[in-house]
Amino acid sequence: MAEDGLGKAIETTGWLTGLPITVVGTAMNVAQGVSDAAAVASATKAGAGFTLSPDEARSLLERAKRLRENVAKMQADAQALARLTPPSPDPGSVGFNQQAVTTFSAGRDSLNAMDQYMVELIGRLEKALGIVSESDSHAAADVKAVGETEQGKGLLG
Repeated sequence: MAEDGLGKAIETTGWLTGLPITVVGTAMNVAQGVSDAAAVASATKAGAGFTLSPDEARSLLERAKRLRENVAKMQADAQALARLTPPSPDPGSVGFNQQAVTTFSAGRDSLNAMDQYMVELIGRLEKALGIVSESDSHAAADVKAVGETEQGKGLLG
């Protein structure tokens, strides 16, 4: 469930579906005229979910990014291990290799799922912190400012 303004939610699919993340005291809440108490009340009314302070959310975001980087480093090794071939065509080597590849493939699939989870969590935390919308509004303001310069009507003038 992604937040779309105070008390409005857009249902999305993913492992965090139905669990909104609310960060009290963000610039986005202030810009919308929402007090911390109203943000907490809205989050509580919504039911299950997470309500975090900005410091907690930023700390969790950094930890999630580090975990995703670690998972990404392991994915290449897991992919290679899932493609192992037996050293010889004898039945013992082939049987052992099949068992090993099955196990390594399960580990690879687990790492892929973890990566998807981290991508969703990072996106949700950034949205809750207003990082994405703030950068978008900054970019829009910059483009508008450049377009209104006296030199011309665009970046190249």
